[in-house]
Amino acid sequence: MTKFFRYATVLLFLCLAGGAIQAQSADSLLVVDDIQFDVKGYNIDKATNELVINLFAISYSRTPREYKMNTFSTQIFDQKKQAHFFSSIQMGNVRIGFEDKQNYLHYLLEEDKPIDIQVIVKDWKKTDKPISVKLVFESSEEEGKFLDVPIILDK
Repeated sequence: MTKFFRYATVLLFLCLAGGAIQAQSADSLLVVDDIQFDVKGYNIDKATNELVINLFAISYSRTPREYKMNTFSTQIFDQKKQAHFFSSIQMGNVRIGFEDKQNYLHYLLEEDKPIDIQVIVKDWKKTDKPISVKLVFESSEEEGKFLDVPIILDK
C-alpha cells in the first residue's frame, strides 16, 4: 500500500510540475495589440556581411485587420545598443527596400494565420552581435498611435 502512495505522490508531483512549466511558457509569449510575435532565428552571412532575421506574427483578432508598420522607425540593435536600419523588410510577399523610401508597409493579417517577417541588414560588421529588433506599427485601437515592440533575438 505504501508503494502505491509513493507512486501516486510522484505522479501528482509530475503533473503539477508539468502544469507549472506549461503556464510559464504561455506567460513568456510576446503579444501586443492581439498580435503574437516570435523569433524563428537569425544568421550572419559572412561572405556577404548580411544579417538575416526571421520572425513571424500571428493575429488573434477575429476579423482580418490591417497591419501598418512604420518602416523607418523599425530598427535592429547590436550588443553596443547601436541602432541599425534595415536594407529590406519582407512580410509575406510584400517586400520593401530601404532605398524605396516607403514609410509604411501595409499587410492584411488574418486570425491564427502565421505570417513570416524577414529583416535584412547589409554591411553588418562581423564583430557586432544582434540583440533585438524594434518593430513599430499602428495600434488597432487608435489611428495614428504607433506601438514599439522590442523583440529579443536570443532568449
